[in-house]
Amino acid sequence: MQKFLGLTIGLSAVICVPTVAFSLPLSENQTLNNLAEKARLEVSKTTGISTDHLSIANTATLANTGITRFKLRDIQGNMYDVSLDSAGNQISRETLEQAIQAINNKSFIGKLEAELANRIAQGSNSPIRVVFSLRAKTVRPYGQPNRAEYQNYLNTLRSQYAVIQQPLVNQLQESNQQVIYQSLYTPMVVAEVTPSLIQAIATRSDVERIYLERRGSPR
Repeated sequence: MQKFLGLTIGLSAVICVPTVAFSLPLSENQTLNNLAEKARLEVSKTTGISTDHLSIANTATLANTGITRFKLRDIQGNMYDVSLDSAGNQISRETLEQAIQAINNKSFIGKLEAELANRIAQGSNSPIRVVFSLRAKTVRPYGQPNRAEYQNYLNTLRSQYAVIQQPLVNQLQESNQQVIYQSLYTPMVVAEVTPSLIQAIATRSDVERIYLERRGSPR
């Protein structure tokens, strides 16, 4: 035993305790900032554009999936999409679509919105105003600033969706149902339809979802 400044130390019993570094949880803002930087890096790797020339245009968290979706803009105004999980790993489009589908399925009975299905189950065959969402390939948002090219892009969308909508519109008109609205730039049709026909239309392969129409003001 040796004494130093009044302290008794047993030299044979001295134990070296390693230093442990503790990291505090990141705040939500810090986490989001880190993911945003990761999103820039992912787009930069794919496009070759410097991260300094990419800005975050929009951010959206996908429900409780841990997925964050980013829209980025380069200095020419072109837009890019990238989705990351909570660890910063890029999510494939297929995985993203599966996650979105799983969320959507929670409020649907088959292809029918749950509230619509419940109304139909009440037994009345009075027409219901509904929105038919049709299957269509996802169209990449237009990112070029050229006005003429943008108008051509819109014209292409209108033509594409008109073709997709027409078979359903034909069935509705042949069944004496009232077609209220055909969306110009989305694959959607609004109509007043009897519950029995709604159920029949739900079996069509080109129909993805059927919703109750909800509007703050009449058309």
